[in-house]
Amino acid sequence: MTNFTPIEDASSFRRMAAAMWRSPSDPSIYGSMDVDATPALTFLREHPSPMKITITHLVARAVALAMREQPELNAKVRFWGRLEQRDTIDVFVTVATEGNRDLSGARIERADEKTLVELATAITERAGKIRKGQDASYKKSRSTFKQLPWWLARPVTQLSDLLVNELHVDLGKHGLPTDPFGSAIVTSVGMFGIDSAFAPFVPLARCPMLILVPEIRPRPWAVGDRVEVRPVLRLCATFDHRIIDGAAAGRFASRLTRLFAVPHELA
Repeated sequence: MTNFTPIEDASSFRRMAAAMWRSPSDPSIYGSMDVDATPALTFLREHPSPMKITITHLVARAVALAMREQPELNAKVRFWGRLEQRDTIDVFVTVATEGNRDLSGARIERADEKTLVELATAITERAGKIRKGQDASYKKSRSTFKQLPWWLARPVTQLSDLLVNELHVDLGKHGLPTDPFGSAIVTSVGMFGIDSAFAPFVPLARCPMLILVPEIRPRPWAVGDRVEVRPVLRLCATFDHRIIDGAAAGRFASRLTRLFAVPHELA
């Protein structure tokens, strides 16, 4: 039988921490993987397109295609424990607004059914409208929350979560459609010079994964029995462990790696 002895000489911070935090209940798991970005960068330079295609667009497209091969990952938890699977793959791409002072995003429905150009066009058009203040959904949701007193923000957010996620009430007219964040969130942080980062889930999101796209940087890369310097993209992910376990995350990561090795398959 294991015996336990009280720690009498614990530091003041340890005493405070033990009293301040509750038992762990966060189901998030984190992981990162390095991808040789050489094929992707070559593809972006040579791909004929009427618009600019970025690494973030490639990641969003790859996430949608990889999820299509593992449909069991495209799920959400409702009613305090019931797992339900979505029938469409909708990818939410975050967008910085107001000079990087605020965040919004574009939910691209049926992202796996769109070509790379169609996906990039949808993201760019929605992002442009949001930044110019022309997106009705963004304006309504931000206007509502800016007018709320601080003490109402939490109950209103919790009520919104209940309506759009638990009851699937469409509040699109108020800037909150049903299942507002979809199957996965893709966030680019490379423009800030960040090469590794993780992000927490937004409780309102109810999506099983959040992928961060950092800056591509030169790193040592093993090529056979020699080491070369290659441009490397370090993809960082947060997964909901209630839906995705380590084995499923590993298969998902392997598929992303294969897609980035032959990026023409993303077109």
